[in-house]
Amino acid sequence: MLSDLEFIRYSRQLMLPGFGEAAQLKLKQTKVLLIGCGGLGNAASQYLVSSGLGQLTLVDGDKVELSNLQRQILFRDSDKGLNKAKVAARQLKQLNPHVQITAVDQHFSTDNADALLAKADWVLDCTDNFHSRKLINRLCQQQKISLISAAAIAQQGQLMLWPFAHNQSPCYSCLFPELTDQSGNCSSLGVIAPLLGIIGAMQAMLLIQQIIQPDIQAKFWQFEGKEFRWIGYNLPAQICCCPVENTARNIDIGQVIVTI
Repeated sequence: MLSDLEFIRYSRQLMLPGFGEAAQLKLKQTKVLLIGCGGLGNAASQYLVSSGLGQLTLVDGDKVELSNLQRQILFRDSDKGLNKAKVAARQLKQLNPHVQITAVDQHFSTDNADALLAKADWVLDCTDNFHSRKLINRLCQQQKISLISAAAIAQQGQLMLWPFAHNQSPCYSCLFPELTDQSGNCSSLGVIAPLLGIIGAMQAMLLIQQIIQPDIQAKFWQFEGKEFRWIGYNLPAQICCCPVENTARNIDIGQVIVTI
């Protein structure tokens, strides 16, 4: 049940056609594991918490640095040197006291993955390196936990839906089998600040939609910041890499679903 205060807080969502109390209760009952409290995680977590998510676990072993403040908008100058997950949790609790928020001052790894994933209905990958993305992808696929992954660099963003809980979906390693951390990231190639807000907010939007009405089709979207253009694709349903041996081959991107 929603409390009277929750009805008031979420009133602008509750009045939407097809949303209502039933959808809000689904959000309230959902547990999300968000890995990476950088620019993407800052944006996605704020909208999930403000929208009325039930439980959010934030995982990040990094500390706030001066160069983060250009795009990681939960943090302040006074937070430098403090753990990102703990600072983010503190800020988010002030945003919405109805959400249960836990901070984990660790990097996601094979050592803590089982314990963290056991408490999650969904995973949001907000990390900034290919090693972490592929590890998260592999473990979510093995444990059949649906995953929303995102990336942002320079003026280009990517958003990916992997519905592992619902079918044998293709995965991140199918789409990007050759990418490594030598390919570059925002530390080496730069990134424009609002891009993280755009892609992180879209992660939150996609997750809310999927909680309310899950999709069994894997999808990939790319945002070109310079042209302000979105392109989306449905991905083939067949599995194209082996989750056990982690060997992969290229797949053909399927039907374009939207170009804006």
